[in-house]
Amino acid sequence: MLQPPPVSLSLAGLSTDLGAPQGGARAWLGWAAGLGYRGVQLDGAAQGIRSRELDRSARRDMSSLMRRLQLGFSGLDLWIPAAHFANPAFVDRAVSATTQAIELAQDLQSLGGASGAVVSIEVDSKADQGVYTAIARAAERAGIRVADHTWPPAASVLAMPEGSPVGVGVDPAAVLLTGAEAAREVSRLATGPVSARISDLSATGRVVAGTGKLNLMEYEVALATRGFKGFRVVDLRGVRGQAEAARETLVAMGGESRTP
Repeated sequence: MLQPPPVSLSLAGLSTDLGAPQGGARAWLGWAAGLGYRGVQLDGAAQGIRSRELDRSARRDMSSLMRRLQLGFSGLDLWIPAAHFANPAFVDRAVSATTQAIELAQDLQSLGGASGAVVSIEVDSKADQGVYTAIARAAERAGIRVADHTWPPAASVLAMPEGSPVGVGVDPAAVLLTGAEAAREVSRLATGPVSARISDLSATGRVVAGTGKLNLMEYEVALATRGFKGFRVVDLRGVRGQAEAARETLVAMGGESRTP
């Protein structure tokens, strides 16, 4: 019997108004585990998670909590405005924040005895090549991969060789927004994606995966064909009724949802 793919829940963009918990990052982790998720993608811009707010002891505590909750660490989301990477007034700060997120991901990964963590970002395709070079160097030093989810991918990212620390991240909702099909675009990539999100789009905006334009089965087949074995990161940014959406998506991905 085939095992379902590993599924992680992104904590970025979740709203306490839609059934998610209050009480800080630790409460969110417990909520995700209670739903039945076995992986989590932390919000690198959230209060209590930002790199400058977590000293070594706090990082050790966070890693220990994830282990107790049996949550794998799939990485960090850092949704800095993409334009900041191409704006001379903001680019240094954007690259610095990304480097700090990479270092935080390295610590959480090593403390948890895991591997494969990915930092997800969006970089304006007009960004200077030096931006990608600086991020790639930081990622290589840390042993962390960085996924650029900007779609269509920038030429600089597409040119990265197989195994490069920086590569393409696929967010199906963003792909669908351009009029393309996620499964076909995954198949067309010269090298496999570094990160794969689970998201969907309808005429009214982002929706639960499988209820919009995304053919979830074809997308999964395309990922498997490209040899992608990492976490599928459930992305609920902009989705209404996120608590129920988190459960429905987990079931659609072959997991077993439960009420926390």
